[in-house]
Amino acid sequence: MVDNQRQRKARVFISCGQTKGTDEPQIAHDVAEKLIGLGFLPYIAVEEQTLNGLTDNIFRQLRESEYLVFIDFKREELVDSVSKGNQSVYRGSLFSNQELAIAAFIDINNVLAFQESGVKKEDGILKFIQAQCFPFIDRHSLADVIAQKVTDKLKKGIWDSHWRNELLLERKKSEYDDVINMDTNRMARYFHIRVHNLHREKIAYNCTAYLKVAENPVTKNTIEPDIVEYKWKGLTIPAVAILPKGHRDFDAFYVYHDSPNLVYLGVNKFIVDYSGYHFAMEGPNEYNLTYVVCSDNLPPVESKFRLHVGQKLDDIQFYELAGNE
Repeated sequence: MVDNQRQRKARVFISCGQTKGTDEPQIAHDVAEKLIGLGFLPYIAVEEQTLNGLTDNIFRQLRESEYLVFIDFKREELVDSVSKGNQSVYRGSLFSNQELAIAAFIDINNVLAFQESGVKKEDGILKFIQAQCFPFIDRHSLADVIAQKVTDKLKKGIWDSHWRNELLLERKKSEYDDVINMDTNRMARYFHIRVHNLHREKIAYNCTAYLKVAENPVTKNTIEPDIVEYKWKGLTIPAVAILPKGHRDFDAFYVYHDSPNLVYLGVNKFIVDYSGYHFAMEGPNEYNLTYVVCSDNLPPVESKFRLHVGQKLDDIQFYELAGNE
């Protein structure tokens, strides 16, 4: 499970014209199939007609994508080129250029751009970004051309299908550490959550962990604790850096060996002076615990875990719930 999740597929946003009654939708799907075959997870952008649609779909997908394939199909012929008797020049796809502008604004640097022959050169956002634009004439061979360009980038290590611009929370079901709690001199069992930085280049700076909510899955009663930073394993500072494709663990909770039915939250006691942060959850019981990790330069991530507390130490089960992906 861990290895599969750490090897999540990189996402490719396909910005491509989708004019009805043309071959454009089929070309977009052909490109997507080629990218799937190369190990990527593609998303085909479909033109949205509402602001909510733009926000919920286009903007979100762009923010979450590691790569962008930009295809600029020609549209109507420009009047100036006709009146001057020059070779026909066409407008490019307005919607695709808007998506490219958004991608540039949110700092997607991994762009592979293609422009149909006849589209006005250096028009739109293309002239402002530093991306080589490949011209094409034959639409029907475009998917193969794109696949070859991506393959070349994979071979050179410029593109990589196994990384994400995100953090990932994971837990090995049987993981725990038995150590003496230095404050009480009592033996305690600590349970951790591992935070992976799936980015292949960026260090995740100032990562902080929190418990967002605890819910009883049977009664639906919830506990929304005051937000406070949780302790990173072996450290007292509230925030850490995580290297590219590296990981760090934080304390989810701990229990004392002599009172295994009481679960204490993994808050960082070195930065708080309020006793209310240190309340215990009592068993036998079930809890769904939602943890959140934030970073200065990567999107926040949250995942839900199931905690089973019994009367004995070995009754405790703590594992990730399915559906977090």
